[in-house]
Amino acid sequence: MIVIFDFDGTIHKTELVYKEALYQTLIDLGIDPKTVDYKKYIGMSPKACWDDILKDDSDKDYLINLNGKRIREKLEKTGALYENSYETLEYLKDKYDLYILSKCLRAYMIEARRVFGLDRYFTKYLVGEDFDFIDKYKILRQTVTGDYLMVGDRKEDILAAYENKQKSVFASYGYGKPQEGELADYKIDDIRQLMEIL
Repeated sequence: MIVIFDFDGTIHKTELVYKEALYQTLIDLGIDPKTVDYKKYIGMSPKACWDDILKDDSDKDYLINLNGKRIREKLEKTGALYENSYETLEYLKDKYDLYILSKCLRAYMIEARRVFGLDRYFTKYLVGEDFDFIDKYKILRQTVTGDYLMVGDRKEDILAAYENKQKSVFASYGYGKPQEGELADYKIDDIRQLMEIL
């Protein structure tokens, strides 16, 4: 069986790099960061994030690239995985194939792989940019055959399994609201609990 992880909010404590980078970009735009709930955007595609913040249909490529660069620069300085992530991944990698499915930019995942040594644990990375940021359940439908368990902190992660008749685990310690995990088969409040489920 394959265990597929969302990255931001499930393995990666994203606010440590995301909040400061986003606030910096908002200030550049003359937007008061206090008016923006940054946690809402963790896990969204970059374009969807900026479309929602700016509420217009302008070209967002410059902002996506600028903010993406700022986030990547912070990964090595202030980024961190959730406590117990390495221990849990070490346990799971000998029993299952581990994949990451993230609605992120390719450059971000490449840098995260380097900084956190992810290639030691994961055999495949399904990155939103490579699929034109389509819904996660569609990405899995196109790329994964056989049974899998999806682990994530957002409704889209849970639907990625549900829409494909697979099981899911809701990471309640991440950035999603509790109701986002309503369709999940399991709920965990610490990544270590995966070792009990699996």
